[in-house]
Amino acid sequence: MRDASVTDRVRSLVFQAFAELGQAEPEPMRETILIRDGCYCGRRFETDAATAVWFLEENQVKVYQADGTLAQVLEPTMAVSVRAAA
Repeated sequence: MRDASVTDRVRSLVFQAFAELGQAEPEPMRETILIRDGCYCGRRFETDAATAVWFLEENQVKVYQADGTLAQVLEPTMAVSVRAAA
């Protein structure tokens, strides 16, 4: 399994994406570990206003609006690298 710092960075990226969708204040985010065929494959993050799914194999975070419309597709390693350089 990946180390906790990668998960923390993805979590921060999701908070930022939710804020960009207009979530005014940070509401509690529900987080679920995703398992497929007995193996860890990602995480799901949810609020009442948005949902994001981190697909570990694809290395993508897909962010959805409350109505289920795909809002963004993010690549965590790319975003982490950009942040580190800034």
